[in-house]
Amino acid sequence: MSDIRFLRPELPSLDEVARYFAAAEEERWFSNFGPCHRLLVERLRAFRGGNAACVLVANATLGLMVALRALVDRAPRQASVVIVPSFTFAAVVDAIGWCGLKPVFADLQAETWHLDPDQLEQAIETHGDRVAAVIACSTFGTAPPLAVRRRWEAACRGAGIPLLVDSAAGFGTLDEAGDPLGRQGDAEVFSFHATKPFAMGEGGLVVTEDVDLAAEMSRLINFALDDGKAPRRSHGINAKVSEIHAAIGLAVLDGYDDVLERRRSLARRIRGPLEEAGFGFQPASERSTWQFIPTLAPTRQVRDAVVAHASSSGVELRTYFSPPLHESTAFASSERLNGLPVTENFARRILSLPIANDLTDDEVHRIVRCLLDAMPGLGSHTSMDVAAGDRDV
Repeated sequence: MSDIRFLRPELPSLDEVARYFAAAEEERWFSNFGPCHRLLVERLRAFRGGNAACVLVANATLGLMVALRALVDRAPRQASVVIVPSFTFAAVVDAIGWCGLKPVFADLQAETWHLDPDQLEQAIETHGDRVAAVIACSTFGTAPPLAVRRRWEAACRGAGIPLLVDSAAGFGTLDEAGDPLGRQGDAEVFSFHATKPFAMGEGGLVVTEDVDLAAEMSRLINFALDDGKAPRRSHGINAKVSEIHAAIGLAVLDGYDDVLERRRSLARRIRGPLEEAGFGFQPASERSTWQFIPTLAPTRQVRDAVVAHASSSGVELRTYFSPPLHESTAFASSERLNGLPVTENFARRILSLPIANDLTDDEVHRIVRCLLDAMPGLGSHTSMDVAAGDRDV
């Protein structure tokens, strides 16, 4: 087992959780929108700001499923496909299949790492009334530039197509205006899985400013039951959050600002020397939540050398999202637009570096050294220079 795990999740202590869970115990109400659930929804809405509706779900995959199901009911009857990037996690496309639809993969914008607006516009024009929805992603939890987001929204609005945004790792990310994510598209989905910076063990959140959409999603996550407790429609599912998970979320939220500050500080320390050595980082990622640290190696050969070296250095790495979904067995036959050259280039060079709330100075040093020592022409002298660098934590 690696000395430095790729992800080292941290949940609040039982004592921190217990003071919230006591409300559920007192009311003997352990699921189905109890006191912890209601309080967490109220506090999450305040954290996001504004008057958006917040629909808590048992996990973000279920959030994608019910949000997409509710949105595609508004699409043309003949619609059968959803435009989506291939450079994302499988859950996004699994949700498309669950809704009886098929993906059409579009490429990334090289400058931002997000769904290319030119590609989106072309895909909408090419597929016309076949398009049921668009799922864009806040890649790696980083906020898309406002100009990109506005082009996504304008393209979808002009064609009468709903836009769902997967911001799984982005709860707490700030956009360039300093606002937290949660205002994109018709609905936006966040993950509260144990591996996310906001970690409830399992959980997720769908945010929307559309009151009718929120009401429909709230029904869908509770078997699509109406007030008379009879199914109102098909495709109902059980996606409710238990009171114990909601209590964990409340305890996490108490210290979440400190968690974000710590992770951003750690990411700066790792990022600085790697940028000097030619590794690429996503623009605006300094305002993200840093579930892990994604970086582009200068070449595929450097990426492969780092991966090989890491196993002997005690540093556990990943390569999200490589292979991209269109190269996987499950989705290899899916439609795609223009060959996806940026996606394929990124997939050959991407590295995902470890981070944790309690990462030590020595571990920061070792992560940086792991990458630099694997690069041709860089050796231990450069690595030791890095070790003496910025230590602002």
